[in-house]
Amino acid sequence: MRQRFLLLALSVLVFSSCNTDIEKNISTDLQVEGREIFDISLGLEEAYFFAFQTLDFYRTVLPDSLPSCPKVTINEAERKVTLTFDKSSNCSTGKKLQRNGKIHLQYINTNALESITRLEYETYEVRKIKLEGRRDFKQIRSLTNPNRRTEDFEDLLVIDEFESSSKISGNYEFQLSFLNGKLAGFESSGNLEGRNITGRPIVMEPIANKRYLTECINQGIVLPIQGSERWKIFRNATSSTNHSLNYENESGCQIKAKVTLFDGRILIFELN
Repeated sequence: MRQRFLLLALSVLVFSSCNTDIEKNISTDLQVEGREIFDISLGLEEAYFFAFQTLDFYRTVLPDSLPSCPKVTINEAERKVTLTFDKSSNCSTGKKLQRNGKIHLQYINTNALESITRLEYETYEVRKIKLEGRRDFKQIRSLTNPNRRTEDFEDLLVIDEFESSSKISGNYEFQLSFLNGKLAGFESSGNLEGRNITGRPIVMEPIANKRYLTECINQGIVLPIQGSERWKIFRNATSSTNHSLNYENESGCQIKAKVTLFDGRILIFELN
């Protein structure tokens, strides 16, 4: 009898220990997923400002007036702009967002009515997030809506500081706004899918359009002042864990990204 009791107690202890480990792993996984969602979003957002500028803009711009003050090199024959960032450089334009490496922008006129700005990364990172791949921003020259842009990309890699990568593909639409001929801001809406750092399928669906202000981007705050998304991370073919990402603008350019996890916990991210 005593032996049976000891065996039962030992079984309960083992089960309790395993259960604690499982809860701990689930808790850690959700927080890691929340961080990954923010990293993917930031990786996509921070280059918009550069992609929406024209070749003529880069021909005359002063590098010190650009976010993070990159060196600007232009290959006129290839209609290609290279922005070279150095995270150790002194930059006087507001809060400096840490960027390092190169962004290449090639301006391609596919026909009389359509043009593409092709963005490619070269050993590039922002806030310890590395990006690899190519993105195409398309403009259809339209009299009814000349400020509309679209973006398509496939197999873009977003690599975290531990060298774990997310691979994503997406389709986006943008509406740009200008003031005195300069980009004042833009709105975006789109979908993406791919796999997360653990190899699980990941899908993002928009809830409300994101809205960005150039005024904030120039201060190093590349987050949108508003917008929300639903992120699904699949555990199997039919079951997913759903998180949400919302942006809140407290005042001016004080913006918070709030990730609400599947279990109700909230992660808050800011660019200080």
